[in-house]
Amino acid sequence: MNDDPQDKRPTGWLSRHHKQGVRPWRKTRLSFLRWRRTVMANPHTARLYRTIVGGVGSLIVLIGLVLVPFPGPGWLIVIIGLFVISSEFRWAQRILRFVRLNVEKWTHWVMAQPVWVRWTLAAVTAVFVAVIVWAAFRIIGLPDWVPELEVLKYLELQ
Repeated sequence: MNDDPQDKRPTGWLSRHHKQGVRPWRKTRLSFLRWRRTVMANPHTARLYRTIVGGVGSLIVLIGLVLVPFPGPGWLIVIIGLFVISSEFRWAQRILRFVRLNVEKWTHWVMAQPVWVRWTLAAVTAVFVAVIVWAAFRIIGLPDWVPELEVLKYLELQ
C-alpha cells in the first residue's frame, strides 16, 4: 500500500502560485479593467478616453517615425505607439497584424538565404546606419568633449 495521499500537490516552482495567492500585477490589471469599464459606460468619458489614447499613441508613433532614420529603436517605438492605439481602435489592430505577418515573412526569408546574403544585408544595414550617423554629426556637429582625432578630420567632422 502507498502511504502518500494521491491528491498531494507537487512541490517546487509549479505550485508556487498556490502558496503566494493572486499575483500583484493581476490585481492591478483587474482594477484597471474595472476602471475602464466604468469609463466606457458613459459615452462622454468614453469619447474623451478614446481621444486621449489616440492622441498619446499618435504622439508615440510620430516620435518613432522621426527616429526611424537614426540608429536605435525607431521602428520599435512606432510599434509601441500602434499597440497603444490598438487598445481602442480596430484599424490599428489590423495594421499591427499586417506588420507582424510581414516581419515574420521577412525573417523567414532572410534565414532561408545563404550566409553570404545575410552578411551582405548586415553590411548594407551597417553602412546605412554609419551614413546616417555621419550626416547627423555633420549637421549638428560633434560635442566638445570628443577628442581631436585624425580620422575625424578625414571624415570632415572636425
